[in-house]
Amino acid sequence: MATRGDSAGMNGGGGVLLLLRKDWSIFTLRHRIFVLTVFLMAALQAVVVDEAYFLLGVALAAALAVYVPVIEWYQGTDPMLHSLPVKRGTVVAARHVVTILGMATAGIVWNTTGRILRPILGGGGSDPAFWMTLEGGLTYSLAVAILALLFFPLYFRFGMGRGIAAFAVMTLVLLAVGYGTAQLAAGPAAPGAVGLITPSSVIGSRVDTLLASVGPAATVTVTLAGMAGAFGISIGLSRRWFATREF
Repeated sequence: MATRGDSAGMNGGGGVLLLLRKDWSIFTLRHRIFVLTVFLMAALQAVVVDEAYFLLGVALAAALAVYVPVIEWYQGTDPMLHSLPVKRGTVVAARHVVTILGMATAGIVWNTTGRILRPILGGGGSDPAFWMTLEGGLTYSLAVAILALLFFPLYFRFGMGRGIAAFAVMTLVLLAVGYGTAQLAAGPAAPGAVGLITPSSVIGSRVDTLLASVGPAATVTVTLAGMAGAFGISIGLSRRWFATREF
């Protein structure tokens, strides 16, 4: 079914700004306080465990990226999006812009909160936590970009409900592959040692290898290129599948 946005909708920055203002009006102060409160309550427990706090930061970025679409889906108002004077390609671009903004905002809140709470709650010794290091920051950024690549094409193709189901299956499969290759790269554990492959190490081990091989500057460049590639593929697939979706 054709929509107003398919033929006469705004394109480019004007349409993206219109959608960003729409999202901000839905993500009210009450919702912002709710998300921040849930994050802080979880942070009080997770900050003493590096891996748990790392995953909490990724979860916060994901929550900020999809909070408004989830609200619209829950309220059954998401079809009304297509009454706005914007093209479908602009809708896709705006959703990815929100994701990048959410990733940056979540990263600042997550890291700042951790640095405040960790000394108070005794989250370890004098060594920095994984999420406080360059490796941790790059791993966080890549993790969010990969999640966006996995989720948004499915969301724009199937909608929120079926998109989440497909995303969950795909994520489990890729995690299993990632764990397997990470375990092979780590090699057999020493006698009596417990080999533990954590979610962050699936990506972080590759980042650590790059840091050791080519140094920080080149690793940051490669990471940014990888993130740009992930978002670029996500936008391309999302636009293609969203264009064929019926409403």
